[in-house]
Amino acid sequence: MRTVAAVAGRRLLTAIPLLGVVSVVTYLLLYRAADPVARLRSIPTVREEDLRRLIEQQGLDEPWYVGYWRWLSGFVQGDWGVSATNSGVNAIEPVRDALPATLELMLLALVVSAVLGVALGVVSATRAGRPADHVLSGLAYVGFATPTFVAGVLLQLGAVWMRDHGWAVIPFAAGTVVALAALARVRRGGTASRVALAGGVALAVVSVLLWDRLGGDGTTVLHTSQRFSFENEGDVLSLDHLQHLVLPVLTLALVNVAVWSRFQRAALLAELDSDHVAAARARGLSERRVVLGHALRNSLTPMATLVALDLGAVLSGAVVTESVFSWPGMGLLLRDSAEARDINVAMAIVMIGAVVMVVATLLADLLQAALDPRVTLGRGRR
Repeated sequence: MRTVAAVAGRRLLTAIPLLGVVSVVTYLLLYRAADPVARLRSIPTVREEDLRRLIEQQGLDEPWYVGYWRWLSGFVQGDWGVSATNSGVNAIEPVRDALPATLELMLLALVVSAVLGVALGVVSATRAGRPADHVLSGLAYVGFATPTFVAGVLLQLGAVWMRDHGWAVIPFAAGTVVALAALARVRRGGTASRVALAGGVALAVVSVLLWDRLGGDGTTVLHTSQRFSFENEGDVLSLDHLQHLVLPVLTLALVNVAVWSRFQRAALLAELDSDHVAAARARGLSERRVVLGHALRNSLTPMATLVALDLGAVLSGAVVTESVFSWPGMGLLLRDSAEARDINVAMAIVMIGAVVMVVATLLADLLQAALDPRVTLGRGRR
């Protein structure tokens, strides 16, 4: 325990210069991002005395380093400043209001990504070189190459199309995929392949027959923006909230599933070639027990470390996802604050994100040391 505390303290101390560099670069970019004085002058109703008072309050006529030093002095003392777009409101208040929406989106996306990534990685590894492995590999490459904002827009368009033309496309696509996957294996024999082929064809046929009854009536099933409908705002346990949540979570999880499934595949393949797995097979254990009871457990150690390391990437992806879906979280707030040059609010969000990155990296190291006895904190792998 003492070693863990010492390593954690040392890592956090070494992160202070990094956080300082992040704060300087971010403040300079925000300072030069826009000219709020020119934007306010373009509004006919703004009086000159109000404009002068705003310039004096916000220090808009001072060099950037003077404003940065004022912000830094207050930040280290717990004073995050006042929002420039909400007069008299502390900068931390809009961040605190937006934080629950971002945490909800991030945590659900992490759970979905981890479950799907591990499951698809196991399927791909246990069928390495077979059609299922090639299909999953191709889908992973497509998912990795698709930008987050493109995936979000495509999902929105898909939801609108299915609202207008019918939801039968979902079971039809599922049945077609199952039928094609089973067809690739049915030549090798086996009752399971024939059953899967018959089930996939039946599902696709039934979907076509019931196409007009499974949607196409203008009913919205998956909403493409906001967090709640107006009449249900605040009810996080409602079906309405779930309908708003599905598309943003899938968008944020897409890249993670693609990367984590390939990583899990590689880790499991390495374990399947190890000596202890060969010994388990020599004892006559079934292949399912060998994979799930021996190989999979050890392959999850690097996967857990990767998930912890990618917490920062998920947070950065949330910025894009929230902007695409108008999700009222910190990502959308950061975009709006940067456009309005609300430096105090934007800096609060950026520094929270930077601290999350530092803590996530430390958590990944501690998690790896806890799961892998070959790793010693402060010394690496023995």
